Amino acid sequence: MNCLEKKKSNIINRIWFIPACFALIKFVFHLPLLPNYGFHHDELYFLACGNHFSFGYVDHPPLVPWLARFSLELFGHSLIGLRILALISVTSALIIVGITVWRMGGRKYAQGLTCLLMLFTPVYLRIANLFCITSFELLVWCLIFLVAVEIINKSKFYLWIILGILIGIGLLIKFSILFLIFGLLAGMIITPFRKYFKSPHFYTALAIAVVIFLPNLIWQIIHGWPTLMFMVNLNKYVMDDISRFQFILGQFLYINPFFSVMWIAGLIYLFYYRKKKYQIFSWTWISMFLLLLIAKSKIYYLSSSYPILFAGGGIAVVNWTVNRGKKWIYYIVAGFLFIGGILFAPISVPLLPIATLDKYVRIVTANKFENIYEVTGDLRGMFGWEERVYAVSEVYNSLSERDKERTAIFALGYGNAGAIDYFGPEYGLPKAYSVNMTYWMWGYPEDDDDIFIGVGYSEETMKSIFEEVSVVQEVNLKNVNPWETPFIVTICRKPLYSYKDIWESHRPW
Repeated sequence: MNCLEKKKSNIINRIWFIPACFALIKFVFHLPLLPNYGFHHDELYFLACGNHFSFGYVDHPPLVPWLARFSLELFGHSLIGLRILALISVTSALIIVGITVWRMGGRKYAQGLTCLLMLFTPVYLRIANLFCITSFELLVWCLIFLVAVEIINKSKFYLWIILGILIGIGLLIKFSILFLIFGLLAGMIITPFRKYFKSPHFYTALAIAVVIFLPNLIWQIIHGWPTLMFMVNLNKYVMDDISRFQFILGQFLYINPFFSVMWIAGLIYLFYYRKKKYQIFSWTWISMFLLLLIAKSKIYYLSSSYPILFAGGGIAVVNWTVNRGKKWIYYIVAGFLFIGGILFAPISVPLLPIATLDKYVRIVTANKFENIYEVTGDLRGMFGWEERVYAVSEVYNSLSERDKERTAIFALGYGNAGAIDYFGPEYGLPKAYSVNMTYWMWGYPEDDDDIFIGVGYSEETMKSIFEEVSVVQEVNLKNVNPWETPFIVTICRKPLYSYKDIWESHRPW
């Protein structure tokens, strides 16, 4: 082997090479797709929250809105600028998982399979093209798994400090990290790692996490625990409609049915791999799964837990094939996963026209979904927002200057309100008011505002609040979810109640 070949071999066999190659592929694939379709209603809401700096919000912690504000300051009003942060986060998670495989004893073949899974998993494809909480949650969970592996390998004090910091950051991203904490604690109790309950390192990590989370905790106390009350109501009125069978089935569909063999293999293999050294991760996943199954949670709440099982699955396949001289089986498995990934990719990213996407989904899912919007709903949520704002602007600008001064815009849902706040200034619109989520906390109009423009509300709903209601716009929106069209705009006068009473009766928690 000459010097050039030796140098090339050394590079390929480095811990970062395979993950970096897959990360580059993912980044290049997603980058041109970032501006496709348009803003999602959650993205508009995060931008609105970012413009109202706070240490807490009704339905989520503050870090993701802070990142939305950072994007706004750095890139201005740019959809690509917003989503690039999500893409960087998800791509970084892929690299971290590849490194985790190496630190668990897997090498380039195991890294390759694991990174292939991270590249094509439908939910990870979706969140790489969408600025959402899960985009950043995934990275933090992957980092926690890596640090946990390092603690198992060599329990150094600085690793516990890093773990505490990551958990604290995770609490500022999404409270679902409490499920991971629950799972890890259950895993510690079940396995010999219960010894760490006697270690001051464990309590140091816990204290660091609490200190980082403290600003949001204080905010919750001051405002009467709005997030807790919101979650209680969510569980009561929304989660109850989710069947446990749907939750189980969703773990296969959201992660890709072709990939189920890999995460199941990882779940089983980690129980005995390297003398049960990493079995805590299997117990962690099982504990989380059972908790969420009993609680009847949303399907995607478990999505950030799969990377560690992918890592175990990648190592398992290599040990069963390559390490036994059956490399051809490894390539068959890789090809099977690649085909499965390609097959489900168009469902997960803004790639196809919506009409074509619907047809494709029916083919891929063998027409098993009676309601196709269960699969394409998120992608349809990226259409029609500026068209709605334009319709509202036509109504607002038709008013006299005197009437404009006493007019408030009352929007149904944070998507409509966020769209008006984002696109509205270009059309000369004032800010939007809404009783939905954190918009409720930002207050109600002045009593002098005796004209309301109802945005998205039905005529019947507005007549329960105002004496005079006129439907002035009814717009048929394209490519949106069926319950979002026609889009109705009303002009309402003579409120039947004070705005304060209206707000109090519509408290979201």
